[in-house]
Amino acid sequence: MIAYKGKRGVVYRIKFTDADGRQIMETIGGDRREAEATLHERLRRVEREAYRKPRAVTFADAFAGWFDETSARKQWRDSTRRQYRIVEARLIPRFGEVKLTALRRADVSAYVNERLTEHAPATVSRDLTVLHSIFEWAIANELFDQNPAGGVPHPRTPSRRGHALRPVDVQVLARSFADSQDRAVFLTLVLTGIRRNELRGLRWRNVDLIENVLKVEDSKTEMGVRAIAIPPTLAEELWQHRRGSNFSAHDERVFCHPKTGGPLDPADFRDALDWAFKTAGLDKPEGFRPFHDLRVTAITNDALAGANPIAIMTKAGHTNMATTKIYLKLAGVVFRDEAEQLERRLLGLSTQLSTHLAPHGPISSEAVRLEKAESTQAEG
Repeated sequence: MIAYKGKRGVVYRIKFTDADGRQIMETIGGDRREAEATLHERLRRVEREAYRKPRAVTFADAFAGWFDETSARKQWRDSTRRQYRIVEARLIPRFGEVKLTALRRADVSAYVNERLTEHAPATVSRDLTVLHSIFEWAIANELFDQNPAGGVPHPRTPSRRGHALRPVDVQVLARSFADSQDRAVFLTLVLTGIRRNELRGLRWRNVDLIENVLKVEDSKTEMGVRAIAIPPTLAEELWQHRRGSNFSAHDERVFCHPKTGGPLDPADFRDALDWAFKTAGLDKPEGFRPFHDLRVTAITNDALAGANPIAIMTKAGHTNMATTKIYLKLAGVVFRDEAEQLERRLLGLSTQLSTHLAPHGPISSEAVRLEKAESTQAEG
């Protein structure tokens, strides 16, 4: 270990020979104990793990290697590739030419703080997740020794409950669209709960109007690839929409640009929905996000209609029940039927008789009154 006196004080460097027999010199910093610990760790790894100093590569090189290898291994869809290219456009200007081994946790933390002045917390959190994944890939490929994104806290993302329309609002809005395709889009969203990109990716081959099944093939997750039953009203709407469409071939889009057959423009549907709210005489909820909140409407009302949570999770294409629980909570689902089924199984009684069960005989009306009084007092 060597101590150098510089403009900012003493800096410690460590010197050792790696498994390839190369003389390695690393600058650690001004903490002697950290330098000693690092040297000990390097020597141990040389002996036990045949440690070699990582090759000098830039962050841009690492991103390219990570992207190519991970996209092939996980078989990313085109939509996923596009999303990561958007993240790349934010990361490369900041880190692209920096040597990977020069990056520190402070650099990642500074990036997070800078981006929060320009982007939403959810966007910055996504960037941090990608950085963490790239660094882990680099460590696995012996390009790096540590993950500088590890320990950097994700920015807190404000929870957005979403807006679930009431059944009466859905019924009025469905009659208020000027264009038949816009009405079909609206009904598909509120009756199936599919995501925006899933809806835009639908082809007529995905819609079976004989068996009344809609197949989602292009989704952001594996769980998102699913089949959904089409209710009769929507089946009829889709049948009429296909009959009137200029793009009704097997591989053409269900919902598309009316002149080119290209992808549906989300802005056009937003405008159509605004018109429907105005025509129906309804006030659009503040901050209403058409595609997201119509999905919220579908899933929440599914829960209120008594659908099984597993069925809701499967239909929505959620990866796990944790996401579905958000919608169940939003709907205020208390699983009353399940509670009564458990009572019948364990106690052998119907709901009407349950208040008469007690360890030593039936509960008197006075006991019930006192219990309610105690509960009220406790809540107060």
